[in-house]
Amino acid sequence: MRLIINLLLSLLFCCSTSAAAWAAETGVSTTTFTAKKDLRQWQPRKGELVDLDGPWTLYWQQLLTPDRLAANPPTNALKVSIPAQWKSYTMNGQALPNEGYATYRMTFTLSDEPLEQPLALYLNNVASAYRLWVNGQELNGNGIVGMDAAHMVARSYPKIQFFVPHSGDNEIVIQVSNFAQRTGGIWENIHLGDAEIIASKHRGQVMLWTLITGCLLLMTVFSIFLYLARKQDRAALWFGLICLAICVRSSLLGESSAYVLFPWLSWEWGVKLEYLSEIATILNLAAFVNKQYPQEAVRRSLPLFAIALSGFAAFVLVTPAKVYTQYMVPYVIILLLPVFLYVMYVYLRAALRRRTGSRTNMIGFIVFFAAVIEEILYYVGYLQFGGLVSFGLLFFLLTQLLNLSLLFTRAVTQSELLSNKLDQVIASQEATIKQRTSSLLALNLQLEQGNQELSRIELARSTLLAEVYHDLSTPITAIKGLAKGIKAGVIPQEEAPTYAGRIYERSLMLERLIDNVIELSNLRTGEVQLQLAEIPLLPFLRQLTHRYAPETAAQHITLTWEEPSFTAPQNKDLIVRMDRFRFERVFANLISNAVKYTAGEGTVRVWTDFRPRLHDPEHGLAIIHVSDYGIGIPEAELPHIFKHRYRVTGSNNAAGSGLGLAICQEIVARHGGEIRANSTLGVGTDFHITLPATFEPITDDSNKHKEGDAHGHAHSAH
Repeated sequence: MRLIINLLLSLLFCCSTSAAAWAAETGVSTTTFTAKKDLRQWQPRKGELVDLDGPWTLYWQQLLTPDRLAANPPTNALKVSIPAQWKSYTMNGQALPNEGYATYRMTFTLSDEPLEQPLALYLNNVASAYRLWVNGQELNGNGIVGMDAAHMVARSYPKIQFFVPHSGDNEIVIQVSNFAQRTGGIWENIHLGDAEIIASKHRGQVMLWTLITGCLLLMTVFSIFLYLARKQDRAALWFGLICLAICVRSSLLGESSAYVLFPWLSWEWGVKLEYLSEIATILNLAAFVNKQYPQEAVRRSLPLFAIALSGFAAFVLVTPAKVYTQYMVPYVIILLLPVFLYVMYVYLRAALRRRTGSRTNMIGFIVFFAAVIEEILYYVGYLQFGGLVSFGLLFFLLTQLLNLSLLFTRAVTQSELLSNKLDQVIASQEATIKQRTSSLLALNLQLEQGNQELSRIELARSTLLAEVYHDLSTPITAIKGLAKGIKAGVIPQEEAPTYAGRIYERSLMLERLIDNVIELSNLRTGEVQLQLAEIPLLPFLRQLTHRYAPETAAQHITLTWEEPSFTAPQNKDLIVRMDRFRFERVFANLISNAVKYTAGEGTVRVWTDFRPRLHDPEHGLAIIHVSDYGIGIPEAELPHIFKHRYRVTGSNNAAGSGLGLAICQEIVARHGGEIRANSTLGVGTDFHITLPATFEPITDDSNKHKEGDAHGHAHSAH
């Protein structure tokens, strides 16, 4: 470890010496020199970019405008080249400081042919604020240039400056001031090129850095969710925090998208975030490798690293950038380098012990470590290019993903082996398990069916008892009263036959009531199984009407069948699925009610209608009407007439059970239809039943239905 640190110190010393020697040659005092670059042979439309490296004229400690330079240019100027920090220039034998302000000036000569397209300048890092003029026209600078720290605002991120060039000579004037950081001046190249090409390259850079940042952010989210799903795996948490820290740093470097997305972010805090994200990366990296290979890790290393790096992080937070950036080299050598060497040591030990994925991890980390060293040398001014840390980290991430894939493959393979062994064990016991499972399922099914049957029987029993209690109490009370009167001699002997007849009538009513209660209970408990069949509706209704016509005629009521007004398709019948016997019960009840409430000699009509579906005229609803011209039902009573034991107010139907319409509603509902009533007092009532129906071709079965008779007369339900 000590040998490596000594070698790195020697390397930095050599680089510093060579850089100082180069800088001594760049600053040359002159009083008559005019910086001019000959670009007459340059063809910007071919995609060529020009680096405006020099020569430039530098006016130290002077902020000059193009007008001032044209009218009376100062004589104390330097001939310089860029990129370079101010400290690499010398004036009067002494190196310039990196704090101060200056004006750069250059003239470049283009072809005399007029240029149709505008040009653009791409300025990257200018420390740490600048104003820009091209051909006397001021363009959009960066930050606020000032002669002291109080009057300047630092702002340093890449920008494109568009302008319309002149044929021949063109002048660039840049005012630069720096009182915010340890580096000052134009220390990255200024590129000149066609505006469209520069903009295209800039978009490419933005997309590249956005891709890098997005990949890092995606890995962060993935790792955090992986940790939340399996919290004992702390390595996923540390790895996610590494990705997040580098994501933040990448957004501040390159095209500096963070300053574009958050314009309120000051340059000072942006630099602090750069350092803090780097510190967070190093700390989480040490924690990650300790969790990844705990047997090779040194126990007390992480607390020591955390204390040292946290102390420097606090120093960064409380001091301005121009203070803590002065300690870049000590920070790298004393704080960062030991952590990287420790990580390398752990990976090397793990590789020697042949831990899972250790060799791949070590290769990935070496590439990442090399990118970090390159970035450090770039920021201390010893290299002319940088920004490879994010790419190095992406390579390191790929090695981690490769390891993850290998671990997953091994886990799946091991799982398959265990699954095969488990299948063998299960197969050896399969017969016994199947037999016991079948027995348990059969027993469970029997128990479930028994429970359902008991529940159904109990429901039917309780319902029947309730119906019998409410519905039979009145006729039984009447029978008891009449019988008691005859027995006690209260009723005269000559009137006894009359009262005996009333007892008989009450007995018949009681018998019908019991039948209705039982049937209604069976319908509601599902004990009645309908025998559904496809019945041609019109012949069936015609038969029923003709069958019940003599009964109604005996009561001086005419029962008529009206042929439908709709026309059936050729060779097709209107078919309804129904239980003929149960539906005849509904029909008989409606006819009986219509006759009962029709005074004198009246008429009861039976007729049908068909309501087709939209876009399907052969499918729809059949509507069966039973209409009378009786006394009618009050409108307020209509919603209640199908309720159990409900009688219309003022009705003289005292002998009825009040169950007929309730039974009708249950039967129609079991057919998938509904029954409703419309009525007008003194005019009559129309009961209508709606059932699903369809037109189907006439078959032999249809002809049989037309010619055959019903199973028998249904008893009228009251």
